[in-house]
Amino acid sequence: MIPQVIAILNHKGGVGKTTTTFNLSKALSLMTQKVLMIDIDPQANLTIITGEENPQKSIYDAFCDDEPLPIINIAPNLDLVPASLDLSAGEAKFIAMGIAGYFKLKNGLANIKKNYDYVFIDCPPSLGILTLNSLIASDSVIIVLNPEFLSIKGLTTIVSTIDNLNKDLNLSCSIMGYLIAQTERTLLSKGFEVELKKTFKKKVFENVIRRSVALKEATASKKDIFSYNRNSTGALDYLELAKEILVL
Repeated sequence: MIPQVIAILNHKGGVGKTTTTFNLSKALSLMTQKVLMIDIDPQANLTIITGEENPQKSIYDAFCDDEPLPIINIAPNLDLVPASLDLSAGEAKFIAMGIAGYFKLKNGLANIKKNYDYVFIDCPPSLGILTLNSLIASDSVIIVLNPEFLSIKGLTTIVSTIDNLNKDLNLSCSIMGYLIAQTERTLLSKGFEVELKKTFKKKVFENVIRRSVALKEATASKKDIFSYNRNSTGALDYLELAKEILVL
């Protein structure tokens, strides 16, 4: 299988990007796929919820010192490149590097992505240099949305950014799909899903992630949903999403 590098993105925080990165990755790893998660968000939430909040080395060190990406094994078939709060201060350094600063992640993945079936990048809620690094390094993008106006505000900016990168840098990054997360059995949620499918058609994933207390509890416990409660709706939803992605 050719490895797939996938950025998980939205310009807005709190929509479920990190939850999706962690639990989708774990679901695929349980299906014997070799998966690498990359935390490139200065908040380092993915690193924290995997229980690796104090890594000896982080993606910041790799970017600044041209070291190999530090890889931590989290579970069978599942690895992590951790982030640290230093990334916030590091953004200005990366910009000062010129064009090379935008290719740090792509270059860092060049020799290691062949070891994986999937690489998922948890992006920050912005379109700054760290997210641009992710898009340049990626084959495709999953945009996570909640059934509310603010989560879709600015979607055209994300799409045009991807299009411009492809054109200017001769890339071929595509939108794999739009994922609806934190949805509920309400007329608002259902209407949102219908309208999204009218607009983006088959690009909207068939499977949605329902709002779940177990998902929140798993995150607070620094566990993936399968380790916390494999019979929960959250576990079922991410397992079905993983099956959908496997056939794309």
